[in-house]
Formats: sequence, structure tokens, C-alpha cells
Amino acid sequence: MQVIIPQKMGFCFGVKRALKLVKDEAKKDKEVYTLGDLIHNPQVVEELKKEGIKPIADLSQVKKGTIVIRAHGVDPSLKEKAVKKGLKVVDATCPYVLKVQKIAELISQKSYKIIVVGTASHPEIIGVTAKINKGKFYVIRTPQEVQKLPFIKKMGVIVQTTESLDNFRNIVKDLIKKSEECRVFNTICEVIKQRQEDAENLSAEVEAMIVVGGHNSSNTYQLVKLCRNIGVKTYFIEKEDDLSLTEEKYKNFNKVGIIGGTSTPKEVLKRVKEKLLSI
Repeated sequence: MQVIIPQKMGFCFGVKRALKLVKDEAKKDKEVYTLGDLIHNPQVVEELKKEGIKPIADLSQVKKGTIVIRAHGVDPSLKEKAVKKGLKVVDATCPYVLKVQKIAELISQKSYKIIVVGTASHPEIIGVTAKINKGKFYVIRTPQEVQKLPFIKKMGVIVQTTESLDNFRNIVKDLIKKSEECRVFNTICEVIKQRQEDAENLSAEVEAMIVVGGHNSSNTYQLVKLCRNIGVKTYFIEKEDDLSLTEEKYKNFNKVGIIGGTSTPKEVLKRVKEKLLSI
């Protein structure tokens, strides 16, 4: 069996930065908490717990110590509450996400109604929409949802950093028909775009794709959807042990591709490759 992994894999800049910030803080303070999972990878979150870095769901769970803002960002009001509570706040929000927040804030101040392409319940989108003047935005996920929107004279369009570029293109194509003035900001992360391109290219030359990453990771799930849309057999796993569940399926393939999300450690991809070759 031939197993192929694209050259540029592993953590993106934002994930590396968030991990460095939280680990540096843990060396100075024994009470370090992340507001939600720092990144969307269960194995990494478990490793952080072993180092004493605990994820919390709500500020009420903490009385003292340091709160680290997750890489996806949060509603700015939560940061203010943490400071008022006397907690130290370390902001590990990815710079790409901060850029989306800034664009959203600026264009909403210029009387544009904002269309946010992404998942409304995702932490990144919750943080971004908190920066927009109340009632001045819609969050949509599919081209079908565009049809339900009213005509908007001045429209500003931004997109979740982990969204599929193809989906964004299709939505924008329809949004233009719904507006007199439409300003589009392609805020998909450059690393995400590259990862999607790698997945597309690799899918074209293998018999099966194994996508590795957290099941709660938006950018990893976009890779799964992309591969499946291309038509290649696609398996979504979190770690090498998950291969055992469908081991018999892999024996029939001569050429398999492996790709990981931007919060998937390189080491996990290597272990998946080794396990496949042993099968």
C-alpha cells in the first residue's frame, strides 16, 4: 500500500501561538483555565489537562487565576467580565479571527447590513457577531439560505475563517443578486485555503482519503465534505486507534491519502500512516 501525506501538515500559526501562550502562562501560574476548549482537538485538550490547564464552560467556575481566551475568540463582554472579576486574561484568539472581528465592526459602523457566512453556533461566529451593531447581520451557511434573505441595499459579506472556499463562492454569487451594493471580504484563513487545495489535489490521485482531526473541528469537517464531494472514499477519524474499527476496508486499497485539520498534530498523522502500513 502506498500512503501519501501532503508536505505542509500539522498546526497552523494560530494554533501554535495559542498553545505557546497557554503553556507559557502555566509556567507562571498554577491556576490556568481556558474558556472552552483552546482548540478543537480532543487529544491536545487532554494533554493540556495533564499539564494542569483546564477548560471551563463559564466564568462562574473560577474564582482566581488566569483565563486564556480560546483560539476561536469570544464575545468581548466575556473578557470584560473576567477582568472585573479580578482574573488575569490572556487572549489567544487567532490573528486571522481578530481580523474578521475588526472588519465586521468597521463595516457595520458604515451602515452596511452584514452577511456572515458560517455556523451561527460556532465560537468564532459568536465572537464576530458580538462586534456588529445589534440587528445588523444575518448568519447563513448555504446558497439555499440566500433565497430567504430580503433585498439589502448596502451589504457587507464576511466568512468564517474555516469555511469551504467553494461554498463561499456559491453563496456570494447569489448574494450579489440580492443587493444594490455588495462588499465582499474573503476572510478564509490562507492556511485553510491551502489545506483544502491539498485535499482536492490528493483526492484526485488516490483510492481513499483518511481525514484526521477532532470531530468538533470545523476546518477538518470541511476537508471531509470536500473529499466526499469529489467522490473519493473518505474516512473521518480522530486518531490511529480509530483505524481498527474498519481495518478490513483499508486492505483493498493500493493508494491512500491522509490529510489533517489545522489543529491536528503532525505526530498523529505519522502514527496513522504507520498503522496503515502495518495493516
